Amino acid sequence: MLDIIVPGECAGCGLPGDPLCNECMGGLPLLGASGCQRCGYPAARAVAGCAQCIPGISSARQAVSYAGPAARIVSALKDERRRVLARPLAALMAGVVPRPGPGAVLVPIPLGPRRRADRGFNQAELLGGHLAALWRLPVANALHREDGAHQRGSARAARLAGCGGAFRMHGPAPLHAVLVDDVITTGATITSAARVLRAAGTARVDAVALARVTLVPPPARVD
Repeated sequence: MLDIIVPGECAGCGLPGDPLCNECMGGLPLLGASGCQRCGYPAARAVAGCAQCIPGISSARQAVSYAGPAARIVSALKDERRRVLARPLAALMAGVVPRPGPGAVLVPIPLGPRRRADRGFNQAELLGGHLAALWRLPVANALHREDGAHQRGSARAARLAGCGGAFRMHGPAPLHAVLVDDVITTGATITSAARVLRAAGTARVDAVALARVTLVPPPARVD
């Protein structure tokens, strides 16, 4: 209600106006078609697979590199609880990430009950709901997540250990699941969720995310 009644500020630059101004939206480091054709990791040329591919995932795509303004905007969504950002960010994802094929079901990565209660919402669910409307695809909360240790900033091995056993099915397994998350860091969370889905009978698991943590910058934008 306050987002509607009281004029807000841009999550990127802090200037009064829209939740995400056109200049900040246009300045986000997009992850384009160049790079790994399987996981979308940036590279100077297209490759069929790379060392950053996420185990258990047939295809992964993300809209932007998690750096600079993108990191600030994701923090505003999650840590400052600015839910109004989910709509323009989902629109950005839908404009950059290829639409999954017919029969795909969007499955947001869940939060544990304690984390969800503390935040008041699940950002992956918000993004997934808007994507479902834009892509005209069904969305299902097919996974449940147990509370566990906070994973942000952890190394890959620690994240894999922390995610082990974190997920279980919370409904029927879709034949083709597309996991939805805000940020892919090491891919450990996505891998753990995919393992549970495949064990339940899902034949194909893909992933889409707003941002990806990368060790190399994405290719330069040409406007």
